[in-house]
Amino acid sequence: SGVLVVVAALVCAYSTAVSGQLGLTPPMGWMSWEIFRCDIDCAAHPDSCINEYLYKVQTDFLVSGGYLDVGYNGIHIDDCWMRLKPARDAQGQLVPDPDRFPSGFKALGDYMHNKSVKFAIYTAESDTTCAGYPASKGHEQVDANTFASWGVDYLKVDGCGENWYYATGYPLMGKSLQNSGRPIEYSCSWPAYLGSNESAKPYPAMIASGCNLWRNWDDIQCSWGSLASIIDHYGDYSKVLQQWAAPGHFNDPDMLLIGNDCINDDEGRTQMAIWSILAGPLIMGNDLRIVNASAKEILLNREAIAIDQDPLGKAGVRLSPKGATEVWFRELQNGDIAVGLLNKNGGAPTQPCNDWNKTNGGYLEACGGSGGDLGCFTGLSLGAALQACCNNSMCASLSYKQTDGSGCYKTNVDCGFVANNDYVGYNKPGFKPTPGQPADITVNFSDIGMSGNVKVRDIWTHTDLGVFQGSYTAKAVPIHGTAFLRLSKA
Repeated sequence: SGVLVVVAALVCAYSTAVSGQLGLTPPMGWMSWEIFRCDIDCAAHPDSCINEYLYKVQTDFLVSGGYLDVGYNGIHIDDCWMRLKPARDAQGQLVPDPDRFPSGFKALGDYMHNKSVKFAIYTAESDTTCAGYPASKGHEQVDANTFASWGVDYLKVDGCGENWYYATGYPLMGKSLQNSGRPIEYSCSWPAYLGSNESAKPYPAMIASGCNLWRNWDDIQCSWGSLASIIDHYGDYSKVLQQWAAPGHFNDPDMLLIGNDCINDDEGRTQMAIWSILAGPLIMGNDLRIVNASAKEILLNREAIAIDQDPLGKAGVRLSPKGATEVWFRELQNGDIAVGLLNKNGGAPTQPCNDWNKTNGGYLEACGGSGGDLGCFTGLSLGAALQACCNNSMCASLSYKQTDGSGCYKTNVDCGFVANNDYVGYNKPGFKPTPGQPADITVNFSDIGMSGNVKVRDIWTHTDLGVFQGSYTAKAVPIHGTAFLRLSKA
């Protein structure tokens, strides 16, 4: 057993030394999955299907839109890029779909590199990807070599298969990448498939495997309810997760929704602030061609980005208990403290969230057309979907399809029963919407290790707010908004 301990220690030291040269700050860039998913019908949707045109045009807008200038330096191809049949060529290599990627991935990577953009792709530690395309289980070294030959800079490795293999497959892929001859940043989805208890997950093994970041939990969906549920999860486990985040390996709460119309600007500022405090990746899940000016201002905020990219690499935590308003903070390398004062609910939900009415064989529809919907989702467990609705004081109900974890959140249940045996419905009894109110939120300096005169700077307005003693109170923080501050010794 002593030999095993020595070997394990050497593997850990080797893996940490190699991976430590990569991912010293959280990655930044753009990823296709949130908006474009697995749309492969290029005849019907030539401007939005998964093909080389999409990734070239997003690369172009990443550069021309000023995103590259502030640090968004990667274009991430997600699922559905592979040729289906045959799954591999005569050399056993994965092949991009030749109809949708006629130039091949070496040429596409060169296109990105010529614009100083990193080339990021996707595979999975399973027989097939989550969308049913060929994946890397049992082919780790040949795939790592193939990706290196294409000039790949970043690899996201999903799960999608049997959990028992992950403890073998993810370390094997990490070793294969290290043996490929090219530095490739390694994103592992390993912990996202191990449940919700972050205290029980083998993060030391992930670090030893060379993972530079890892998706911890549920996929984000394009709604405030989903975003709020992820904020709650990372807040609940923030002190557990903090110990595993450092230069070379970071927690990943998933893509930025900012730039989509499923959240408003206050909610976008909240995501930018909390992700930066968590030292999370800033990987946009939008369409860069149509991001509006106010969302772009949030995404290009250099002071927020500087906090996310702080070289100390120490993740922040939720200081206060989970509630309608919350205080978050992060320690920075120069001794400053980043603070987020979040007005999450503007008041607790009017009904207890363990009390639901269930309808089988269909769901209760909302009145108001598209205004009756709060957003739709896919790939969520029932518990996660219910929690997201619970977290949103405007959510009255949801429809849920068990086979793929999809459905929609609704603001009311007033337009009758929709019969559909694929769905069940859940609604809050006696629901009354509570839009919430702006809130005054206070951070006490002693709670974050500061004393004496403290200078407070507003990250959103780029203004110094003055010098304070004892505490600072942000006035009228909007519902779902966050006051984002940088505190320093005066």
